[in-house]
Amino acid sequence: MWELKRGAVLIGLLFLLQGCGARFYLNRAIAKDPTILDSVALKLDTVIITQKQVVRDTIVLKTVDTLKLIQNGVRIDIRRSYDTIRVDVECPSDTIRISKEIKVPQVIYREKEFNAKYLWLLIISIIIYTLLLLKYK
Repeated sequence: MWELKRGAVLIGLLFLLQGCGARFYLNRAIAKDPTILDSVALKLDTVIITQKQVVRDTIVLKTVDTLKLIQNGVRIDIRRSYDTIRVDVECPSDTIRISKEIKVPQVIYREKEFNAKYLWLLIISIIIYTLLLLKYK
């Protein structure tokens, strides 16, 4: 007897809690603000900055001379003063920008179709539930 009532209560709770799904809350949110269905484009920017690098080296020779080279933003100074060669190399910092645009898929909203067979199933289950409660009371 107790098992039957417990089963009937569980079936009743199943029917009551069936409509509280994610679709219900999505439909409510769309009803409040229909603009959430619009397509959204996100733009991502990536900035890469390289640091300046300086390299110095010394070679020992004789006589005096100076040599300056500038190529692709790299500056090289070679100074020869009697028995010393001084090399200064400077690579300036560089900035690289990468931009990407990503399309986010749009939410497709579709009305739920009413199916009459579920209504008949609900009515029949309520009738059976009521008869069982009356029989075992």
